[in-house]
Amino acid sequence: MIKITKCPISGSTRSVKYLDLGDVPLVNNLCETKEESLAIERFPLAIQLFPTSNFTCLTEIVDKGKLFETYLYYSGINKPYLAHCSRMYDYLGDFVDLQENDYVVDVGGNDGSLLKEFRKKNPNLVYVNVDGSHSFLEVNTAAGIQYVNEYFSEETDLKFKARVITSTNVFQHTEPMRSFVKGIYRNLSEDGVWCLEFPYFITTLVNFNYDQVYHEHVYYFLLQNIIDITEQEGLKVVNTSFYDMHAGTLRVIIAKQSSSRQPDHTIDQFLEMEKIINEDYCLDWGKRTYEKMVEYKRFLTDLVSEGKKIACFGAAGKGCVFLNSCEIDHMIIDYIIDDTPLKQGKYMPGTGIQVVSREYLDTHKVDYILILAHNFKDYIIESMRPQFDGKFLVMYPDIQVI
Repeated sequence: MIKITKCPISGSTRSVKYLDLGDVPLVNNLCETKEESLAIERFPLAIQLFPTSNFTCLTEIVDKGKLFETYLYYSGINKPYLAHCSRMYDYLGDFVDLQENDYVVDVGGNDGSLLKEFRKKNPNLVYVNVDGSHSFLEVNTAAGIQYVNEYFSEETDLKFKARVITSTNVFQHTEPMRSFVKGIYRNLSEDGVWCLEFPYFITTLVNFNYDQVYHEHVYYFLLQNIIDITEQEGLKVVNTSFYDMHAGTLRVIIAKQSSSRQPDHTIDQFLEMEKIINEDYCLDWGKRTYEKMVEYKRFLTDLVSEGKKIACFGAAGKGCVFLNSCEIDHMIIDYIIDDTPLKQGKYMPGTGIQVVSREYLDTHKVDYILILAHNFKDYIIESMRPQFDGKFLVMYPDIQVI
């Protein structure tokens, strides 16, 4: 692992570690057997604040080859996300007038779900997915999407200029960050826009969603951080908006500084909120998070001691962080339901808990379903109600029994 000792925005070397989750497995590398799951390699997982820039990132990073070369998350499984992408196309129409054969690039586009939704709205554009995982080559090619299998950076040369570049839940994964921004500048047309979305760190803090902290997420952004890094690389933020997606997502529209577009009224409201974040706030947040982790395990252990059976829903990264950091394993949780076929039959790293389909619930009854993918809890509860008449559990920001 490589330690991050210098702020990528300010260059400062003074940092404060305020949450240490110990050694945690790589959350998306599901295992073939229970034994493999329990014996899997673990890596340090902690975050630090660089006070000079109010910027949070991991203290150490794992080689990206271990993280992304084989990836089992398929965006298309997530129906609320698809609707979100469809609406994004309409939103972007306020910033760029797309013409026939204009290029639209999605960075880290996974199985091509975002571009497929865009193409439903406009089939006359050229759609390109730049993604570092070889897992999605066939599915993109079959959908008619050009697939560039590489990690996006300042070295990326697409041989054309894109009118729109999108990156949803990708920028926080990308180290080094500055190289990514340079790549945007290099491949964006003079009148184009970069639509950047990421889990808004204000929401993560306020709702105690510490399960957003895992090895793939190197960086934890405030809007001010985005303004600082883009201005340093010839870009400017012109618009921001907030969405409930992924437990709180900030969308930032970014253009080149040479563009005629100017920053609008949406930006100041977020910067005002961010004034609460400082070193003392983060240290207190870390302390309270540790207390909540103890409370979570005690609550679930007490249910099991009362003879109750508990399953989970969502074999996502955040669920793996929650289970491992709270030391919750197959002795407490019976199984994890997930709709991704490639995950079914495998085991959550570090826990010995098997991932199964919804049908498994029909013959293996439980009293509670703990929603690990809590950012989609409303959709999950509604879709499970015809099949499950027990109670649902949500842990954030406080324990809820539904």
